[in-house]
Formats: sequence, C-alpha cells, structure tokens
Amino acid sequence: MLVFYSLTLLVVATIIANIIYTIFPKIPLTFYQIGCGLVLSLLPFFQNYSLEPEIFMLMVIAPLMFNDGQNTSGDHFRRSFRQIFNLAAILAITTAVIIGLVAHALLPLVPLALCFAIAAIVTPTDSVALKSITKDIELPTNVSSALENESLFNDASGIVIFNLALASFISGDFSFSEGLTRFLISFFGGLIIGALAGLVFVKIQTVLVNKSMDTASVIVPFSIMTPIAIYLFAEELGISGILAVVAAGIIYGINQSRLKLTSTNVRLVTNSTWGIISSLLNGVVFVLLGVTLPKVIRRMLPYSTTAIIKLVLDSLAIYVVMLLIRFIWIRLNVFHVQKESATTKESIIAAIGGVHGTITLAMALSIPLTSLGQPFPFRDQLIYIATIVILLSLIVPTIVLPFLCHKKVVQDQQAFNNYRTEMVNYAITQVKQDPTISTLDRNYVIDMLNSQKSNTEIDRKAVQEIMSKAQQASVQAVIDLANEGKIDQKIANRFSRRMVTMPNRRIGFMTRMRYIFKFQIKRFKTRKKAARLKGEATQTVPSKSRQEIHDERHKINQLIKNAMFQSANHYLDQIETEENRNSVNFVRSSYSFRQGSSTVDSETDSLRNTLLIQSFQSEYTYVADAFKSGKISRSLSDQLSQSISTDQMAYMEQGTGSDLLLA
Repeated sequence: MLVFYSLTLLVVATIIANIIYTIFPKIPLTFYQIGCGLVLSLLPFFQNYSLEPEIFMLMVIAPLMFNDGQNTSGDHFRRSFRQIFNLAAILAITTAVIIGLVAHALLPLVPLALCFAIAAIVTPTDSVALKSITKDIELPTNVSSALENESLFNDASGIVIFNLALASFISGDFSFSEGLTRFLISFFGGLIIGALAGLVFVKIQTVLVNKSMDTASVIVPFSIMTPIAIYLFAEELGISGILAVVAAGIIYGINQSRLKLTSTNVRLVTNSTWGIISSLLNGVVFVLLGVTLPKVIRRMLPYSTTAIIKLVLDSLAIYVVMLLIRFIWIRLNVFHVQKESATTKESIIAAIGGVHGTITLAMALSIPLTSLGQPFPFRDQLIYIATIVILLSLIVPTIVLPFLCHKKVVQDQQAFNNYRTEMVNYAITQVKQDPTISTLDRNYVIDMLNSQKSNTEIDRKAVQEIMSKAQQASVQAVIDLANEGKIDQKIANRFSRRMVTMPNRRIGFMTRMRYIFKFQIKRFKTRKKAARLKGEATQTVPSKSRQEIHDERHKINQLIKNAMFQSANHYLDQIETEENRNSVNFVRSSYSFRQGSSTVDSETDSLRNTLLIQSFQSEYTYVADAFKSGKISRSLSDQLSQSISTDQMAYMEQGTGSDLLLA
C-alpha cells in the first residue's frame, strides 16, 4: 500500500511539473521535475523514503529501455551500427576505466571496485534530458544523431560494468580476465537472448492478431508486460536484463511491418500508452532525484565542511575528465567510424551534450542498502557524487550550448500549412498512381485527405465552369457507349437530352442546341432501323418477364452511370492544377457523393479504410524524407507527424468505417 501511495504521489508531482512547464517553458522541464521532488521531500512520508533498487530497475528502467529500442528504425540501426558500438560500448568502457582510476586517485579510501562502480554510474547519457535542455536550440545534425545513437546502448554498458563492479566488491575478488569474460557473457548474452525473446514475443503478438484477438484490452497489456518478462528471464540466466530488453525493443522496431497487421485503433492506443508511460517514468526519475537530494544532503551534514567541499571538487573533477575524454574521442574520430572528423566546435557540443539523467540516478539509487548484513560502505558519498555530476551535466549545457548553437527557427503557421499541403498532395499522388484502386474508392480517399488541409474559400464561378465541362464530358461518354453498341441509341438519346436540357447557366445556348441537333439527326437515322429490329425480335424472341426487364434496365443504367462518372473524373484529373485544386476537389466530391449514394457494404468500407491508412503512411514517408533531406527542421517534422497522428485518430473516432481499420 505504501509503495502504491508513494508512486501515486511521484506521478502526480510529474504531472504538476508538466503543467508548470507548459505555462513557463523558458526553463527546461527537468528542473521543474526536480523542483517538484524537492517539494515532495517536505512531506513526512518522504523524509526517509527509498525505493527498492530491484523494483526500480524492473518497473522503471526496463520499460524505458524497451521503448527506446522499439522506437529505433531498423534501417537506421544497421547504418549506424559501427557508430553505436564505438560510442556506446568502446567509449563507455574506456570512460569507465579512466574515470574509475581517477576516482580512486581522488578517493583513495574508497575501494577500487567501488570507484569503478561510480565510474559506471556516471558514464551513461540521457537523450531525453538533452532534448529538454536543447528544445530552443538547433544542434548540428551529425552531433544530434551521434548523441541519440550513444544513449541507446551506453546505458546498458554502464549497467553491466556497474553490476560487475558491485559483484567484485561484495565477493572481494577481482580478476581482469574473469571480469572481462563476465562482461562479454553478460553483454552479448543479453543481446542474443533479448533478440530471441523479442522474436518470440513478436510471433505471439502476430498469432493474437491472426486469431482476431488484437483488441486494446489484449495487445496493450501484452506490450507493457513484454519488457518486464524479458528482463526477469534474462536476469535469471545471469545475463544483462537491460541489454535484453533493448535488443527485444529493436527487434520490435525492425518487425513493425508484421505488427502493422494489428488494427489501427489498437496501434494508436498502444503508441499513445507507451508515450505516456515513457514521459511519466522519465519524469518520475527526476522527481525522485528531487526527493532524494535533501536526504543525501542531510546524510552528508555529519561530515566536516572540508570533506563535503572535497566531495564537490572531486565530483567536478570527474565531470571535467569525462568531458575531456568525450572531446578527444570524438575530435580524433577514434576507429574512424565517422565519414568525416568532427570540427572542434562540434566535438565540444558533443562532449557537453553528454547529459546524465535517468539511468545515472537509477544506478546510484540501486546501490544496495546493506552488504553482508552491514550498511553498504560509502553509499551516501557515491550517491552524492552521482547527484552532483547529474546536476553539473544539466546546468553546464543549459548555460553553454546557447552560445555554441543557433537558436531554433520557429516555423510560422503559414510554413506549417504549406508543408502540410505538400504532404497531403504527395499522399494523393500516390493514390492516383495506383491503377488497382477504383475511381470511387480513390475519390473517397482523396476527399478525406483533402480535408486535412487548411480550409480555403471555394471559387464558385470556377466550380460552375468546371461542373459544366465535366457534365459535357459525361454526355460524351453516353454518346460513346451508343457508338460502340453497348447501349441502345434511343436510351443514349434520352439520357443525353436530359443532361443537356436540364437547367445550367454555364452551358451556352449554342452548345445546348448543337447537342440537341446531333441527337435528333441520330434519332431520325436510327428510327427505321430500330423499328425493324424490334419487329424481328418480336417474331423470334419470346417476351421477357417483368423482373428480367427490370434487371436489364438496372444493368444499363449502372453502365451509363459508371461511364459518366469515369469520364467526368478523367476530365477533372486532366485539368487539375495547383490553382484550381480546391474547386476540382469540390466537383469531384459531388460526383463521388452521387455515385456512392447507395449503401456501402462492409467489404468496401474496410477497403477504403485500408487505403486511407496507407495514405497516412505515405504522409509519414513524406515527412521522414523531407527531414532527412534537410528540407524541414526537426520541430516542423514533429509538428507534421503529430498532425497526421491526430487526423488518423480523428477519422477513427468518426467511425469512417468498420471498427477495425487494417493497415
């Protein structure tokens, strides 16, 4: 009950921090979360609060790492594998070793194993915290990409080294060869087991989908359970549970094409749920930092002022050494994983951008409370050092990076509308280029996509002109049917005469008379022939039943209706330009409405929704390609992606089709 109560308060504090941030966004969100934690620490319940390290790793870190993994593009992972391994494994190990030796030199009373433990704690970087700090500045693209790649795996590297250091300290026996062997087994064992487990869970989810069990009440809990189950399984095998959930998450990301079989509404709910969970868990960690900070300070009070100042200076020295290691590593392009070496400025930005946050604090708090029945030695000092390093890594880039990087260009609403229009037009072009889509279904999807654009006033005069020309094209289609012998000339005359004589101010008098004259000539020429054929038919063919006559008329009417519809749409496609697009879409929608006024069956409804979801995927592709080519900024890319997601959710809620929209 106490655990539930404390977690509830932590979540509430996180939500309050988010609310304050939306009102006063000048200060990074992370600092608001720490501040809310400081307020919580004033409550009696949190005076001596501590969260079980095992529960923290299982319920907080494992889901966060899994979510980071599944959000990683498979193609991006393959392209950046060398860079990821260089920064997240080799640099992380090198940093941990050097910082461990430096920490032991600064703190000679602390055992070497614990010095390596604190080095492992302060090694991982946090891309979420960095994004919070750099929301108003534009990092160089190659630096931003490198920092994101690094943060994906160096968390796991730090945790593996941390666990090995603690195990060595508790056992009192440390062997370099044995430690390296255990590291390799834990590291690569976690990757292999995680990948295999990820494939198994993907297969299970695919089976659930194929069995029509892809409901939110099944898939969402299954998705949340996945990292917890994989973490526990890996830890039972004695390998890295964190690396296992990262690997499983990447497998999920690579297999997105198979998981897209899940109904769209369930995928939207799942993605939204994971977004909320990730945001809350990251916030909870920094709130917990605020809660823990006064407690750590209180425990340091019995120490002399000199000892406390020395710990602060030692923490500062550790942070500076880390910056130097990162700067040299990136500037010299160690192992030549980059096509081009980073400039001095980019190297400084990448070094300072190594912000520490969630994982660093999580590992610090996961230091055991006791060892062999006694209070764990130097626990308070290690947490104190980790806390200062975290704060330094947050404060320094907040102050320095704005001087090194350009301020983000805020996209105005007009720019957003322009790119959204391009995005929608791209999706519409993809639909038009698919010859397998019927005209009616195509128009339905185009009409829905066009509704994403900003509302613009329709030029009524242009609409009337286009409607008139489209109507003439429809009349010509009926004439062509008669000329091809597909319908009787008398029927063609009746349909055509009705079309050209109906009130329409946009059809000129001479045009109207030309059509009427043409039909009359045709009528006189074919009257005698029609009478003869009718007489012959009467002599040789038995009279038809009323139902047969009705069915034949319906078939002819449908043939004429489809021909007129196809001809009008062909004309509209030919004349459509950027200037008259809105007017053409208005006319096209009116034709589609008349053509599809009959009840749509469930199969057609499902097909249209499938086409609509595929069109949304085309829009996502446009945004991704535009961002990759540098055409749009990251912030605008996020805006456009969010608008697609919102529209997709809106169409689903409107009940545009069946309850299950298959993608």
